Amino acid sequence: MDITLTISLLSSNRRESLERCLDSLKPLLVKIPSELIIVFTGTDEKVLEIAQKYTPQVMTFEWCDDFSAARNIGLKAAQGEWFLYLDDDEWFDDVEEICQFFLSGEYRHYCCAHYIQRNYEDWNGTKYSDFSAFRMTRRYPGSCFYGAIHEELSPRIAPCKYFQTCVHHYGYVKDTENGNISKTSRNIPMLLRAIENQPKQVKNYIQLAKEFDLAGNWKAAEEYCRKGLSVCRESSDLYSTGWLKAYLSYLVSKKPGNIPAISEIETLLTREPPTELIRLALYQQLIHLCAEEKEPGKAVGYGHKFEKLLKKMDEDGKLWEQQTYGEFSEHYIKSPERLYNTRMDCAACAMEMQDWADALYFMKLFPWDTEDILQRYYSVFEKWRKTYNEPFTDLLLQILEDIMNDSGISLYFDVNEASGVSLPVYLLFQRALAYFNKGQKNEGLSLFTYCIMHTDNECLRQLLLKEAIYHQVSVIPLAAQMALDIWNELVGKVVKVLPFSLNDRLQVCVKEIETRYPLHSLCLEKQRLEQKLSKGFPLWDGLTEDLENYCICITEFYKGLYREDWLKKENSVFLPAEYRFARIALTALEALKQEEIPEAVRLFGDAFHINPDMSGVITELIRQTVRRLGDPALHGGTEFLQLASQMKEMLRTLLYANQTEQAAEILNQLLPIIPEDLELIWIRQEFIRRTRS
Repeated sequence: MDITLTISLLSSNRRESLERCLDSLKPLLVKIPSELIIVFTGTDEKVLEIAQKYTPQVMTFEWCDDFSAARNIGLKAAQGEWFLYLDDDEWFDDVEEICQFFLSGEYRHYCCAHYIQRNYEDWNGTKYSDFSAFRMTRRYPGSCFYGAIHEELSPRIAPCKYFQTCVHHYGYVKDTENGNISKTSRNIPMLLRAIENQPKQVKNYIQLAKEFDLAGNWKAAEEYCRKGLSVCRESSDLYSTGWLKAYLSYLVSKKPGNIPAISEIETLLTREPPTELIRLALYQQLIHLCAEEKEPGKAVGYGHKFEKLLKKMDEDGKLWEQQTYGEFSEHYIKSPERLYNTRMDCAACAMEMQDWADALYFMKLFPWDTEDILQRYYSVFEKWRKTYNEPFTDLLLQILEDIMNDSGISLYFDVNEASGVSLPVYLLFQRALAYFNKGQKNEGLSLFTYCIMHTDNECLRQLLLKEAIYHQVSVIPLAAQMALDIWNELVGKVVKVLPFSLNDRLQVCVKEIETRYPLHSLCLEKQRLEQKLSKGFPLWDGLTEDLENYCICITEFYKGLYREDWLKKENSVFLPAEYRFARIALTALEALKQEEIPEAVRLFGDAFHINPDMSGVITELIRQTVRRLGDPALHGGTEFLQLASQMKEMLRTLLYANQTEQAAEILNQLLPIIPEDLELIWIRQEFIRRTRS
C-alpha cells in the first residue's frame, strides 16, 4: 500500500506531554495510509519506551543545537506523498478535518497546508494567541529544512490549504516570575549565531524579536524588529515586512508615552503602505493608544477606517488567507477580546465627545446575540450608565428597538412571544429599569423576570438582585435559579455596595423568601445584619441586639447544613470561621448580660482573631462596654435609680423656679454620678441657657 502521509515528530525528554501528543495522532494513523517517525533527541528511557509503543520507526539523534538537522533525519526517512511535522509539546484538538482532506481526495489539488498553532500564555488555557503554521507539504526531491532554530521547510509551493484544525502548544507558558528562562536562554544565542552567519535571512530577526519580547527585553526586541525591516527593504519581502510592522507597533506601544508610538504607527501606515490585514492590526493599536491619550476624535476616525476596511476584507474572503502570516491572521483581528475592545474604545471616545450617533454606530457592532462574549463588558456598560445617565440608556434602548424590529418582535412583547428567539438580556434589563423608573412597575415585571430566567452571568445577576431590592421586586425567581453557595456569594457582593438606606427593603426580601427558601433567606439576613452593624452605627442596645441576631442567624444557617453532632463544641475547630465566631460572640454577649465584664472582653478578643472582618464591630462593643463600666447608674440597683429620679425631679423644679444656686449644687452632684443620662445632659444645657446672661 502506498503511504499517503508521513508524520514526523521531534521528541526530547517531555514525558508529560508526549503521550497526549501521540494520542491525538491516532485517528490519522488509523484512517489514512500513514507512517509515524519519531526522532528522539533526549536521554529519558521512559520517553523512549512511550515512543516505541506507537511506532517501530524511532530514530535517536544526538542533539547539536540545530533543529533543522534533527528535522531532516525524519524527512530523509519519510516515504509518504505528504509530510507533516510537529513537536512533542503539541497536540491536536481534532484531526477530522485533515482526515477528510485526504479521504476526499482534496489533497490532490494542493501542494502545502497550514493549520493553527494555539500558543498559550497560562496553564489555565484562557490566554493564547493563534499562529498560522506551515507544517504540511507534498514531498519534493531536494526538500529540506534550513535554519538552526525555528526551522523552515523548503520549498513552499502554492496553492496552499488553510485548515481550521488547531494544535495546542504550551511551550511558552511562563513557569516562574522570570519567565520561561530555559527556552529563551537556549534560543536567543542560537538565533544570534544564525543572524551572524546569514544576516539576510529575515525570519531569524522575526524570531529573535519574539524571543527577546518573551524574555521581557523589549528594547532588544524593538532593535531586531527594526533591523529586520531594513533587511526586508532590500528583499521586497511583503509578508515579513507586514509582520515586522505589526509587531513593532505592539512593541513601541509598551514604551512610556503614547504620542511617540502614535506618530510611529501613523508613519508605518503611510510609508510603504502595508497589506490590508496589517493595516487592520495597526488601526487597532492606534485606536487604543488614541483613546488612552485622550484624543477621542482621532480614535473615532481610525475606528471608521478600521470598520470600512474590515468590511472589504470580509467581502473578499480570500484576502484573509492570502495575507495571513504568522499570528497576524483573520483570527488575530477578530478575536473577541481584540475586536470588541477596539469597538469599546471607539464607543467610549464618541460618548466622551457626546457624539451619540457614532457611539450608537460602534455599540450596534457588539455581539448582542452572544451573551458569552457580551457579558465581559457588562461592568463597563454600567460605568457608562452612571457617567452618561439618560443619553446612554436611550442609546441602549434604541439598539434594543432595532434588534426587536429586525426579529419581528413587538417592543412590548409577552415573554412567550420570545420563545426560540435569542434576545439581549442586558438590553431587556435596561428596558425593565426604564419602566420601573417611570413608575410603570407592572410593565417592567415580565421583562425583569425574563432576564432572571435567561442569564447565569454573575455581573448581571448582581445587577438584577440590586435593582430587585431597590424597586421591591420579588427575588424568589432569582433565588430559585441559584445554588446556595452561589446565592451566598452573590448576596455578599450586592449588600456590600448597597446604601444603608435600603436595609429595611432588604428585610422585606428576607421575609419574602424565608418560607420557600429558608437557607437563602438566612444568607440574606446575615448580610443585612452585617450591614446594619457596620454601616448603621448602632448604640449599646441596638449594637448588642443586632450582634446577637447576627450570630443566631449564622448558627441557624449552619444547623441547616450540618448534622447536629458535627456542631458540638469539640468539633468546632473543623467548622467555618464565621460559625466559630458566632458561637464565641454569643457566649461573650451572655457574659455581658451577667456583668462578667472581664470574661466578656476576653471572649470578644478571641472572636476578633477568628473573624477580622468584624473587628470594627467588636472594637466598638468593647469601647462601649468599658465606658459603661464607669457609669454608676448601670450598677447602682433600684434604690439608687429611685434616688436619682427624685433628684432630677427636684432639679427641674428648682430650675423652673429660677432658684439657680440650689439647682447648680444638685447638678454638680448628679453629673459625675450618672454622666450617661440623656435627661440630665438636657437639663444641664437648659440651665446654662437660662443663666447665660
